[in-house]
Amino acid sequence: MKLILLVSIFVNIIFANELIITKTFTSSKETEVNFLFSDISIISSSKLRNIGELSSNNRDKITNTLNSIINVANKNDVCKGGSFSITPIINYNKDNRKTIGQNVNFSLNCKFIKDDIDTYNKLLLDINNHIANNDLLALPQPSINYRITDDEINNIKEELFDTFLSKISQIEDKYSKILDKKCNANNINYGENLKIQPIQRNAKAQDFVMSAATLPPIKDNTRIEIDITTQLICK
Repeated sequence: MKLILLVSIFVNIIFANELIITKTFTSSKETEVNFLFSDISIISSSKLRNIGELSSNNRDKITNTLNSIINVANKNDVCKGGSFSITPIINYNKDNRKTIGQNVNFSLNCKFIKDDIDTYNKLLLDINNHIANNDLLALPQPSINYRITDDEINNIKEELFDTFLSKISQIEDKYSKILDKKCNANNINYGENLKIQPIQRNAKAQDFVMSAATLPPIKDNTRIEIDITTQLICK
């Protein structure tokens, strides 16, 4: 019984002299954003939104135009996608149900570098030429903006974490001197609290105007921050 009591007292003394500090550090990096993103949407014209029920001929006319645009987009590596839908616009008045017109949703997702802006503009012009021959569809001028990709974000997160690990011995020495104890880092991790601070300047966009090529926006850097949490066990 005495032996158990002495061991218990010894363990309590050890833990009494141990100090555990949980601290969060912020690590950040400014990076250049290289990729431009744009979503090209094709929508219903005013005529289609007020056409009422859609005839088979008009449905085929819309479908053929959109399919031809998909074929054009498939010839380059700038834009992907092309799914579309045609749905009725319904108005309900008490028990009466009336089809006012039709709603078209079509989109292409574009990702490219600045050097490919001419390819993007050529595609946009080709699409507009197809739309010009179909009075049931309209092409709003899409905006373009620089955006960092998920792969770039993940690479920078790993780089920031690796840089922090390379400095961990300095952090241990710092707190060892402050506390006059031997401090060792434990449970080092970073969570999903990612902070991205982009400075985006979108290209100027005007609705339904295709008279001039779109210029890329002014590129600026983006700062990425991660929070890294570690325990310092000081004895």
